[in-house]
Amino acid sequence: MNSSPNTLKHASRMAAFFYPITPSTEGGEIYQGSYAQGELNVFGGSKIAIECEGEHAAQGGATAFAVAGKRAVNFTSGQGIVYAMEQYYHAPGKFSTMVLEVGARALTKHALNVHCGHDDFYAALDTGWTMLMARDAQQAADQGIILRKVNELTLNPGMNIQDGMLTTHSERTYLAPEAELLREFLGAPDELIDSPTPAQRELFGPKRRRVPEMMDLKNPILLGPVQNQEHHMNGVVARRNNFNEPILTFLSRAYEEFGNLTGRYYGLIQEYKTNDAETVFISLGCAAENIEEAVDYLRDQRGASVGSIHINVIRPFPEAAVITAIRGKKNIIIIERTDEGLAGDNPLARDIRTAIGKAQEVVKFGGSLPSLTPEQTPRIFRGAYGIGSRDFRPEHTLGAYEFAVGQTRRTDGKSAADGETYFVLGVDHPYAVISKDRPSLLPNKAIAVRFHSIGGWGMITTGKNLGMIIGDLGNELWEQSPVTDDYGRPLPKLHVMANPKYGSEKKGAPTNYYLTVAPERIRVNCELNHVDVVLCCDPKAFTHTNPLEGLNKGGCIVWESSETPEKAWERIPEHHRKFIQENKIRIYILPGFAIAREATDRTELQLRMQGNSFLGAFFRVSPFLEILAIA
Repeated sequence: MNSSPNTLKHASRMAAFFYPITPSTEGGEIYQGSYAQGELNVFGGSKIAIECEGEHAAQGGATAFAVAGKRAVNFTSGQGIVYAMEQYYHAPGKFSTMVLEVGARALTKHALNVHCGHDDFYAALDTGWTMLMARDAQQAADQGIILRKVNELTLNPGMNIQDGMLTTHSERTYLAPEAELLREFLGAPDELIDSPTPAQRELFGPKRRRVPEMMDLKNPILLGPVQNQEHHMNGVVARRNNFNEPILTFLSRAYEEFGNLTGRYYGLIQEYKTNDAETVFISLGCAAENIEEAVDYLRDQRGASVGSIHINVIRPFPEAAVITAIRGKKNIIIIERTDEGLAGDNPLARDIRTAIGKAQEVVKFGGSLPSLTPEQTPRIFRGAYGIGSRDFRPEHTLGAYEFAVGQTRRTDGKSAADGETYFVLGVDHPYAVISKDRPSLLPNKAIAVRFHSIGGWGMITTGKNLGMIIGDLGNELWEQSPVTDDYGRPLPKLHVMANPKYGSEKKGAPTNYYLTVAPERIRVNCELNHVDVVLCCDPKAFTHTNPLEGLNKGGCIVWESSETPEKAWERIPEHHRKFIQENKIRIYILPGFAIAREATDRTELQLRMQGNSFLGAFFRVSPFLEILAIA
């Protein structure tokens, strides 16, 4: 998972129990590395790292450790969640306060997929766990801290969720909270705090340990017994009013407190340009960033009244906040990374439709939720997208908007005027919608780079190295001329977003890596079809793909070749040569393997070092230094 956010979150923990599963493997590996190096947590305590024999065992170990009064974490994804499912149900009733870090992954259905999907954590919606969803690496890091605090106040376990691969494996510019912040915000696990609710005061008295020792040999109590008809239901329904209903209040307070300390306010939901919007997108995860960029485009280019809502808290579902946000809108467009074909709606749409139904009942019967009259109730559009990390592009967001407002039809010819409200994005399907407008939506002065290489040649490492070099350069520029916002937070001079196109391909298969650098935040998280620079480490790329695809006019390509310029030019197919000439593409050849052989005689290292020569080439041929005024 993101190394920096995970390193940060490990700083407050005492133990990790985990079993490797893509895309959450790195979370456990990073913690294991920290433990192996003898690093202490921010409270000066030692760490424990245990790689278990499976996801079920890892979840059981983390639950038990938390019940013993310690801070525990587990990392898992996909099948790891459903394999450990029975462990989730009993954890709330034992007052476990652990955090489960989830890299959301598609479940195996007709085929296995290790990429992003939301059906894994959707499968656990009824387990009684608090669930938070992050839209980017910064929020994933921050909400891991916020969730820890809330779990320990509410005595309920929680899942901190981010999109697998798309967020877990993206390289992003982010701000790391300091150790002092962690100590101030979280407090030590063994310190005494005021029991925050009447139910807790009845159980523990006026004071309790921040992380209670529910399993304490010196003060034994009975947890997890067998109960018969006369007792079991009591414990089930007692959790609702005594422990579940206060959670949203504690979350709101924690979000506010964290925002006051850092300037980063999240809340139960995040609204983007919704005040005057008639049509509003609602989403979970990194899609929200893509949607926000499309919202700006629609407003600027078409004068559209459109906005976006990201749901930060999935459980408990923030019905009141959602109702207030959508009141009076004409349309809401709910997109989800799953498709439950036998259900009336997908899970998020079901929750929103339930909230709307309750709000409508308030008009007639009264109640504690905000009300919605028929005139204030929006039309609900629902779509499936991005399942298994299917690319989610600007034209998909634009297509969904056009469908909802009656400007386009599905592939089958049906439209919103026909009463249809369901659609799919990104695949060839009768229900698919897509816009003919296909902008890149990258920030001004952004430089987009696409790598072409072969699996096993170290391209992912090369791409990460380039991102780290640019990130370090940005830090250096900031040190030379610091700029902060009203909260005293540093404003980065350079923003980086880098994503490998991971796949199930074995060694020797073509692969790609995408990187964007810009002087402002980058919100487009998709495969780059509009690029300025192509770094082609694959000498045979022109025989099986088109490395020139999407290369902007005046862009450049650096191609692996040890031949003379004349011979290299002849090897490029004629229609590609014509494209190069017509679009004024600058083409360079680089003998990367020859350079690598001069550096080492080890064949396996030559493959990996070849890519490093392309790093220097990027700075030489790209407009990076010139555009960003770096001498």
